[in-house]
Amino acid sequence: MTSKLLWVSFILAALILSVTFSLQPDQQKVLLVSFDGFRWDYLYRVPTPHFHYVMKYGVHVKQVTNIFITKTYPNHYTLVTGLFAENHGIVANDMFDPILNKSFSLDNMTIYDSEFWEEATPIWITNQRAGHSSGAAMWPGTDVKIHNSFPTHYMPYNESVSFEDRVAKIIEWFTSKEPINLGLLYWEDPDDMGHNVGPESPLMGPVISDIDNKLGYLIQMLKKAKLWNVLNLIITSDHGMTQCSEERIIELDEYLDKDHYVLIDQSPVAAILPKEGKFDEVYEALAHAHPNLTVYKREELPERWHYKYNRRIQPIIAVADDGWYILQNKSDNFLLGNHGYDNALADMHPVFLAHGPAFRKNFTQEAMSSTDLYPLLCHLLNITGMSHNGSFRNVQDLLRSTSPGALPPTPGPTLLHGSVKPGDDESEESYAYFLGVSLGSILVIVFFVIFIKHLIRSQIPALPDVQAEIAQPLLQA
Repeated sequence: MTSKLLWVSFILAALILSVTFSLQPDQQKVLLVSFDGFRWDYLYRVPTPHFHYVMKYGVHVKQVTNIFITKTYPNHYTLVTGLFAENHGIVANDMFDPILNKSFSLDNMTIYDSEFWEEATPIWITNQRAGHSSGAAMWPGTDVKIHNSFPTHYMPYNESVSFEDRVAKIIEWFTSKEPINLGLLYWEDPDDMGHNVGPESPLMGPVISDIDNKLGYLIQMLKKAKLWNVLNLIITSDHGMTQCSEERIIELDEYLDKDHYVLIDQSPVAAILPKEGKFDEVYEALAHAHPNLTVYKREELPERWHYKYNRRIQPIIAVADDGWYILQNKSDNFLLGNHGYDNALADMHPVFLAHGPAFRKNFTQEAMSSTDLYPLLCHLLNITGMSHNGSFRNVQDLLRSTSPGALPPTPGPTLLHGSVKPGDDESEESYAYFLGVSLGSILVIVFFVIFIKHLIRSQIPALPDVQAEIAQPLLQA
């Protein structure tokens, strides 16, 4: 009976050990995909069977609030840092830094100046510092040497490279002898066409269908490479798009002398740098210039935008209402679709879907913020991230299990601008995990010691019967 009890105890201890350490997730593979300018409601504009396939067998977030300003570079950097623009420093597609005395612009390719990117550390660098490998196919910023590092593998940006070639490269990196665990994939549409024809145009239908077909191709290739069921795929975008009209144009030349300021960034958020001694004149001229234009001094920008505490944000910011367009004059370039507007507007919101072994099936969540993606990525990759403005708690319901991996720290004593007070959600989960591991280990050790002790005793020969008799108490005569 004792022997059976010992074996049962040993088996129980082994099970406890197995369950305890299985709480820590294995290194998971993650592929993050961005379809630039894919507005949240494009899913329902035309049939999108591949997007809905992911929704059926994965998760979908209905409303994703991105950051202000709702432009490409700021939001793509937020997705991989978890920071507001004022914290990661990429505050617009076109910037001027008065300390560096440098400009940042896609037009003159100054986007490759690493000094603009190094106020933050993107996740591919953090992943590699943890001993892993990353691969990026055209994701904004991945071909810039940030903190002296590139992704382990990357493709220098070239918009002429086809989607199929980008997918092939990503799959090659995931299936190599030294595979990546993090992949980032970017595609320019439907943003390009959204600018050219406007999001409400019937011409957007075929473009959305094409994006759905591209997603279908990606799924097909992942299945062919036997990655579909082992890889966590996240599909998102940076912003939405709104319809503009030549009847809704605000011309700055009607109100300002162009010799009194420099226009750093244009529609729909005009970043204005007044020339020396001209601040008050420029501000007063614009403050009540147009009913569909709201003008702010940098220090008066709404707190909810988290867009004031950075020197690259210009002294005067003029924000157009949804669908209105800011030009210096009508000879400037005008687009029928645009983004950059208030991030509270539904038209600016992106899409978010995910599928993979870590995610639930056929699950829909109402809302999240784009800053929340970063702690989710860190959790999936089981790496410790940098301080951020997101919350893992906001996205943990998307997961099948919320047993924590290596969670990114919430902001420390010196809070990032716009951060809430450090919460207890991540620390409580980490504490619970380590407590479970500790208790399980103690139980295993106790059972193991008892088992060895009894095993040793069982090997000692029994004493002769005569000794047993001697050990009995003497009877009285």
